[in-house]
Amino acid sequence: MQKTKIQLEDLSSVKKRLEVTVSAEAVKKEINSGFQSLKSTVQVAGFRKGAIPMNILKSRFGEHVKEDVVKKLIESTYLEALREKGFAPVEMPKIEVKTEKVEEDKDFVYTLTLEITPELHIDDYRGMGLKKTPVDISEKEIEDGLKRLAEAKVEFKDVDRPAKAGDMVVVDFDANLNGAPVKNSKTNDYPIIIGEKTLLPGFDEALTGTSKGETRDADITFPKNYSEQGLGGKTAQFKITIKSVKEKTVPALDEEFAKDMECDSLDALRAKVKDELIKVKETHEKESLKTQILDKLIEKHQFEVPETLVNRYLGLILNRIVDNMRQGNVNPGDESLSPEQLREKYREMAVRSVKEDLILDAISAKEDVQVTEAETDEAVKNIALSRNVSFETLMQRINKEGAMDVIKDGMKHEKVFDIIIESSISAA
Repeated sequence: MQKTKIQLEDLSSVKKRLEVTVSAEAVKKEINSGFQSLKSTVQVAGFRKGAIPMNILKSRFGEHVKEDVVKKLIESTYLEALREKGFAPVEMPKIEVKTEKVEEDKDFVYTLTLEITPELHIDDYRGMGLKKTPVDISEKEIEDGLKRLAEAKVEFKDVDRPAKAGDMVVVDFDANLNGAPVKNSKTNDYPIIIGEKTLLPGFDEALTGTSKGETRDADITFPKNYSEQGLGGKTAQFKITIKSVKEKTVPALDEEFAKDMECDSLDALRAKVKDELIKVKETHEKESLKTQILDKLIEKHQFEVPETLVNRYLGLILNRIVDNMRQGNVNPGDESLSPEQLREKYREMAVRSVKEDLILDAISAKEDVQVTEAETDEAVKNIALSRNVSFETLMQRINKEGAMDVIKDGMKHEKVFDIIIESSISAA
C-alpha cells in the first residue's frame, strides 16, 4: 500500500475537499516501474530491445511516463482516501493536480472535491397525529361514474343534417398563408368532435352548421406557442371539405350495458363502480397523508442537500416539462420562459424532491425495510399492465437501463409511509 497523507477541508456539511499527498518514495517507485515497463517493450534504433540506456529512455519518453504515473498515482490512492474518511460521493469527485511537475524526490499532491449525502437522524416519525378524512361515496358520484363508463363506449353514426356541438365531423383540409401553402397542412379524413377543441381554435366555429359534401373557407389563427416554427400567432386561410357528419350515441345504462361490462346486473356494476371510486379516493387520501408527513419531517429536520443531486433531479423535472410541451401540455406561464428561467422556477421543487427521498431513505434504513423478489415482480407486472407491454419485455428494459434499484427504492418508500400512517392514525 502506498504511503499517503490525507487532509480534510469541510467546504460545507455535504461538500468536502481532500488533499492527498503521495510520498516521494512512492512516486519514485512508480516512475521507476514505468521506465522498467517501457524498457522491456519499446524499440529504439541502434539498441537491442530491453538494452536501451535509462538516460535515453528518460530523454525521449520521460514526459509520457510521468503523465502515466500521475494517472496511476491517483487511481491507486483516491479510493483509499475516500475509504479512510468514510465518504461515498454522490458522483465522481472533481480531481485537481497540485504538483506542477512529477519528480522522483518530491511528494505528489492532488485534491478531491466531492459531495456526499447528509447524515440524517430522523426521529418522531411514528405517532405523528395525522388527519385522515373518511372515505365516503355519494350516489351522485356513482351515477357520474356510470355515465363515464357509458361515455367510454360511445359510438358515432352518420346523420344527414347540419353539424352541431357534440357531433364528429370528418374533414379534408389544407391551409394557405399569404397565398403560399402552409407546410404539412394538407390533411385527409381528419375527425373533429365539435366542442372538444382538439385541433386549432376556430375550427369548432367553422364546422358548426356544415353538412356532408359542403366546402367552407375559414380564417384561423395559430396559437402563439404553436409547434411549427414561424406560424405562431399568424392567421391562415383554411379550405375545409366536409366528408361526413356523425352523431354521438351513448349506450343506455341498463342490464344489457352491465353485461357488456362483464357484470351480472346493473346493481353489480354499480357496486363495482363504487369499489373503484373508493380505491381512487383512498389513493388520493394516502397522497394527502404522504404530503402531510413530508411537510412535517422537512420542517422539523433542516439540512443541506448536495447541489449535484439537486441538478440531477432538476434535469428530470425539466425533461418532463419539455416532453409535455412537445405534446401540447404547457404549464401556465412556462411557454414564455427561457431555459434558465425554467431552471430557476423549478429549482425549489428539485430541492424538495431531494429532501423527501433522503428522509425516506434514512427512515427505510433505520427500519430495515426490505423488498422481496415476489413484491418486485408484482410491481413490475402492474407497471407492464398499465403500459400495455409484456412483463418480460419491461423486465428486460428495466435490467438494461439499471432501473431496478429505482423501483425498489420507490417500494421501500411506500412501506415507510405505511409504517408512519399506521402508527400515526391509530395515535391520532
